[in-house]
Amino acid sequence: MSAAIPLETKTVCAMLNLPDEMRERPVFDEHLPLVLERLRRVTDEEAFVTALRDVPEDDPLCIAFRFGYAFLMLASVVEFLNLKTLGEGIVKTTGFDAQSTELLTGSEIEAFKATLERRALEALTDYLNPVGRNRLDALCDRVGRRIRAVVI
Repeated sequence: MSAAIPLETKTVCAMLNLPDEMRERPVFDEHLPLVLERLRRVTDEEAFVTALRDVPEDDPLCIAFRFGYAFLMLASVVEFLNLKTLGEGIVKTTGFDAQSTELLTGSEIEAFKATLERRALEALTDYLNPVGRNRLDALCDRVGRRIRAVVI
């Protein structure tokens, strides 16, 4: 048994299938307090406090908080990571000759962050407080909006 959260960077990287070299980035440790605070704000106080204590690894609360933590951590740091680039940004595609790369745009990064936050909140559904439920509803509305088109 161990605390469900916070997780070591190597565990977060393994859960998110991030490259091994990401484990050495200090940005993860620097964002740890921010991620814990975000979790505290959106979850029931009792569940949050329990997640900070020793919890069996197969306990649903432990599983939910670990995935919620990992997704929120990536959402928090994603725009600061340079994955296999010499410049700034996150690689979307690379050319066959490795000479050309296409980076995610600002709006693509924001959409990715919203998706990560939604996945975190979905993992934590049973432990969300009203603030967390409202945020999840807002993110689901954003993702599921329909576009109405009229042909004239």
